[in-house]
Amino acid sequence: MAVIAGAQLDTALRLGFGMLGVQFAIGAINDLADATADGLAMPTKPIPGGLVSKRAAVFVALSASAMGLAMAASVGAAALIVGIVGLADGLVYDLRLKRTPLAWLPFAGGVGLLPLYAWWGARGVVPPALLSVVALAVCAGASLALANAYVDLEGDRDSGVPSVATALGARRTVLLNAALLVAVQVIAGATTFAAKGLTPLLLVEGAGCGLGWLGLALSRWRVGLRRSLVWELQAIGVVVLGAAWLVVLDSAGVLRG
Repeated sequence: MAVIAGAQLDTALRLGFGMLGVQFAIGAINDLADATADGLAMPTKPIPGGLVSKRAAVFVALSASAMGLAMAASVGAAALIVGIVGLADGLVYDLRLKRTPLAWLPFAGGVGLLPLYAWWGARGVVPPALLSVVALAVCAGASLALANAYVDLEGDRDSGVPSVATALGARRTVLLNAALLVAVQVIAGATTFAAKGLTPLLLVEGAGCGLGWLGLALSRWRVGLRRSLVWELQAIGVVVLGAAWLVVLDSAGVLRG
């Protein structure tokens, strides 16, 4: 039993470091792509502020992506495939769609890939129920994309940068964000009750839902730290809710191929 637990922990760590490397690479490319614009709007960021050179950022992007994909490959072909797709999705966001109203698409798709990466990578199977989890994760990702765009709404509008929030407007962005959040939470909660989820897990899911609504409530503030927490709290809430929900589905045997 201890050997099995150790092997599972090793797989989880390699998958985690693989995704971390991919995210570092995407982040570095994002800062490179935004270096000129950040020099005007956010001159204290690492590249425009002179703390990190463009050459160093390229090195970080290449080495992090190589490390991330190598760690994913060490788990198996499934993890490597999803890792490559995730990296490509992030680069499409960074280099093509970030400053367009379609930026939410790769954002939502990237969130949807996370359960597929973790489950298929670790287990090597894709049970039909997992596709439902992926679909719900995409909805959660779309909600987070709206929250993220909302945080930058005024800055994007003043600088003429198009986004889904500037296209929809503040009120409709918040309402659509709330509708998606409700859908995700209701589906997760209903399936948890149907699967007779344990009370502690229901409490964890409730905490995740509460964080999501706390973040959304902060959207009433126009500027400042509270405004920046809109999407960050929602993101933490989605992670907490999603992790507890996956444990419920797994313990109920729903995700067994």
